[in-house]
Amino acid sequence: MANRTRRRRQPRRKPRSGHPAGKTAPRPVSIASRKRDQELGSLFAFVSWHREHGILPEIVHVLAQLQAFFPLYAELSGGAAATAMDPALIAQHVELLEEHDPEYASFFCAVLFEYMHFLKHTGRWSGTDERHQVLHDVLYHGIHNEERSPAG
Repeated sequence: MANRTRRRRQPRRKPRSGHPAGKTAPRPVSIASRKRDQELGSLFAFVSWHREHGILPEIVHVLAQLQAFFPLYAELSGGAAATAMDPALIAQHVELLEEHDPEYASFFCAVLFEYMHFLKHTGRWSGTDERHQVLHDVLYHGIHNEERSPAG
């Protein structure tokens, strides 16, 4: 019989980071990052919805417009959610667009009009029904380059 040496088991050490098994702590996620993820998630859902309910033919142009709109709206609104767009802010923005390029303003309104309906239809609209109706009117009249205040 050979003489075998037995090794003693070393006690497991706790990692220095304070997390079990050496796993690193999850990085804190910024509000802006979370918001961006939600916006991208809503755009993926919007693409599917658009296939069935959309009125605008070029989804690529629509998505490009929405991607440009989200950070702009965040800046205009002080970081408010685009799922409850403020009709007064949108009306001001549309007026500025109409002064420079009425055709582009009309397209912008059509894109937001479709997106607003997507939000409402899928339960993603987080604003009031009244705000939705006023925004509907602002965008509808913006599509046709008609003047209309958000108050009616």
